[in-house]
Amino acid sequence: MEKNEIMDKIKEIVYQIIGIQIEDENDNILGCHHKYPVVYAVYVVDELEKIYGKEILGIFEKNDYNIWKLSNLADAILNELAKLPEELKLL
Repeated sequence: MEKNEIMDKIKEIVYQIIGIQIEDENDNILGCHHKYPVVYAVYVVDELEKIYGKEILGIFEKNDYNIWKLSNLADAILNELAKLPEELKLL
């Protein structure tokens, strides 16, 4: 899986839930930002969990829904997925 694939999926989820188009990889997508209220973060994270698995929840537990830039969140998800055993990556 590539970073661009993950960023595209995150953009799609944010648009579906919040109705805002993410235009730049440095846009803040979760957290205390005037365009992206933190209340929506729970829904975005829930959708990401459905796609990438419960393993990514550790990202948010450590950072407690802090502000996430699109590129940083995609990197964090990639890092968590890289830790998975090879058998799980194939599922």
